[in-house]
Amino acid sequence: MLQQFLRVSTEFFVHPAKKLFLGEKKIKNFDDLRNFINEKSAYVTQFTLYGYLRTRMGGFTFYKALNDEKFSTSVNIARWNIFLASVQDLLLFTFSYIYNKQDRNIILHAKVFLEKILEEQQPYGLDIELKNKTLEEFKQRVEKVNWHMSYKQKPFEKSCEALLSWSPIADQLKDLDKEIVINSMDIQWQNIMIDFVKLLQPLNSHVE
Repeated sequence: MLQQFLRVSTEFFVHPAKKLFLGEKKIKNFDDLRNFINEKSAYVTQFTLYGYLRTRMGGFTFYKALNDEKFSTSVNIARWNIFLASVQDLLLFTFSYIYNKQDRNIILHAKVFLEKILEEQQPYGLDIELKNKTLEEFKQRVEKVNWHMSYKQKPFEKSCEALLSWSPIADQLKDLDKEIVINSMDIQWQNIMIDFVKLLQPLNSHVE
């Protein structure tokens, strides 16, 4: 069970060590932007979720617990839900930034853009019901978003809340950990925001 879980984990999350050898790829078109959102959302999800569980449980206990089917299932459910919240947050941040800095028409493609990202995740186990739920949630968020200000106003609040909510940790412990857990994820997102601004090029906004 543990080996199978780790294999799926490796497939789902892009290994950040590649950056050491290949460098960060510039964001020049929508394919590059989708890859950036997928990879960064996956990395932040894994880093913060696994980090929280290891800290609370102890590293040995955490990895041993992955042999338990019930626990590993809970971790997998948490991972997907945190990842999907992260994708939405990062998509809205990047589109809001591009809307203000480059191309006001980009927001017209937001829903289709998310659909494409979710389609790419289905071979890795994304449940169709969860996919549809995410699309509906995103539709509601898009209807309310202020594109002028979204990238400046707590753009990653939902994913930080998802990390705390979905982590398979007792509620009384989550109450104690809330500030630290949310801050730990927020710090990761701050780094991603800096990366995005550095990597973004004049965008070819052709949508396939």
